[in-house]
Amino acid sequence: MMHRANDMTAQAATGLTDGVRALRRWTALAVALVGCWILVPDASAQLVEADFEVDVVVARSADGTNSPKVDIYTRVPVTQMSFINSSSGFSAGYEVKLDAIEWSDNDRLRNLVQSRIWNSSVTVHSYEETQSDRKYDFTTQTLAIDPGKYLFEFEVSDRNSNRTYVRSIPVTVREMEGAVAVSDVTLIDSYDDTDFTIVPRVNARVASDEAGFQLFYEVYADRARNLAVTRLVRRTRMDGTAPVAPVAVAEGEVVEPDVAVTEEETVRVNTTKNQFIVTVPMDDLKVGAYTIEVTLRDPANGAVLDRTERPFVVEWNGLATHIQNLDEAIAQLEYIAEPRDLNFIREAPNQVERIKRFESFWEKRDPTPGTRRNERMEAYYYRINAANRNYGVSIMDGWKTDRGFVLVRFGEPDHIQRKPHSFDYEPYEIWTFQRIGRQFIFVDKTGFGDYELLFNVWDERTRLY
Repeated sequence: MMHRANDMTAQAATGLTDGVRALRRWTALAVALVGCWILVPDASAQLVEADFEVDVVVARSADGTNSPKVDIYTRVPVTQMSFINSSSGFSAGYEVKLDAIEWSDNDRLRNLVQSRIWNSSVTVHSYEETQSDRKYDFTTQTLAIDPGKYLFEFEVSDRNSNRTYVRSIPVTVREMEGAVAVSDVTLIDSYDDTDFTIVPRVNARVASDEAGFQLFYEVYADRARNLAVTRLVRRTRMDGTAPVAPVAVAEGEVVEPDVAVTEEETVRVNTTKNQFIVTVPMDDLKVGAYTIEVTLRDPANGAVLDRTERPFVVEWNGLATHIQNLDEAIAQLEYIAEPRDLNFIREAPNQVERIKRFESFWEKRDPTPGTRRNERMEAYYYRINAANRNYGVSIMDGWKTDRGFVLVRFGEPDHIQRKPHSFDYEPYEIWTFQRIGRQFIFVDKTGFGDYELLFNVWDERTRLY
């Protein structure tokens, strides 16, 4: 088996001094561009990392002007609220403030175009309910706003404490005045067909063990007509960019497609609001980032009439089961931990201390400290689990194989080129990682599925450029 090099990814944290609201807006713009959130202290409240979720959906207004409207859904976990005991139970409340700031084409914040404040109250009957990770409070608001690019800046302020949670997200409000138009896509948790109400899946996250998930969108038309509808689920990278397009391959070679689901149908729409709820199967969806695209075409000539897309994430929910064997979970830290870290955890005087040191190791690497999830830990052990499922050979666990190592270390490749067995070549696979500029070749020299790296991962011959 090829010798593998191990390295550590440096972790950096940025601290910011006190700033005024205007400074935080400019910070939020820079943060939105790189897809993360930075916390900025404020003199009036204690601002802490956002652990609430927001979904923004653009649709056509019902006032007959064909102008857009924006539906805003928030979901706040009760564990982020401060409850006080009252005669009716345990009570909490919070205020949501939204600033919609115009965002120019050259990525500069311009004018504050709208502000909105709303309140919500929550009452539960027992203390246990205030600690439940499964209880949330939902709010809904609707804004009338012109088409364009915006930064939506949210503040959720707890009434019983001095805490304010902040989040900033970029929003594009599309035109809705075409002869045919489609709203943004909403992922939904449930739909009640008796009163036609939906419960949105605000976090746009799907569990890996679900059989499928539902989408909701609306179609608007100037007259009754048939439309060809195409729904694609396309794999994306976690930074939101598309995987690299596969290169041309020789006959007999197989390339992993970036489109995971394709569905086509012809629908009849009328001049009223046409609502659609569809179920997307999960059979071909691995854990990772995706985009759902809905395209409306003229069935006569194939011309695109309107299109919308929505990102979502498939999350692995097997972490708790995977790490039940603590000794094995510690051993699997080999690709991310220094030997001294492993020794420190293993040499704990008892099991309680060993668990504490294991948890501390991951807490230091949590990209979102203070929230319920440790995304880096989940991603790492999901890759271990995926390597075991797909690349185990003989008596060797999949994560210990060369393909398993590369998967755990670098994640899913942008694309995989597979060459099955032939009389001229041994079976091989080429994994391309355009984002890191590397390409790894695995060869099955024995014919029993034990693919070995042809060159060490840091060998100059693995460079793409």
